[in-house]
Amino acid sequence: MRFIYCILLFILFFSSSLVKAEQTLYFVDSAGTVVDSTTYSETIMDINFESNHKPNPILHLLKKRQKKNKRVVAAILAFPFPFGIVGLHRIYLGTAPYVPVVYIGTFGGVIGILPFIDFCVLLLDKDFDRYIENKKVFMWVK
Repeated sequence: MRFIYCILLFILFFSSSLVKAEQTLYFVDSAGTVVDSTTYSETIMDINFESNHKPNPILHLLKKRQKKNKRVVAAILAFPFPFGIVGLHRIYLGTAPYVPVVYIGTFGGVIGILPFIDFCVLLLDKDFDRYIENKKVFMWVK
């Protein structure tokens, strides 16, 4: 039964985003005259987000879940032992390359204190977006 729900969600999600596109190819000789032309169709993804379509509530729910899952994964990776001491959570969140080097160079962020603070902040702070692509070593400092 769960498989059927997954199939229905897949159809619902992709049915509104698939578009048939027709392209015409023109073959031109060196003088600039059209020698031959052909038309072909292909199915492409509609990436026009500025259209007047209603927002898909299922897509909104999936994005919200994905954001929550990213928070949990980052918090798990931030736990000092074994991943936090090498800054794996910062790599996952997309930081500058020197930040994990600082974590390793300070023996796991001052012997695991820095990753433990990151772990607590990632779990407890409501504004998770400010930690994504954050280039600071102390990511919670504004």
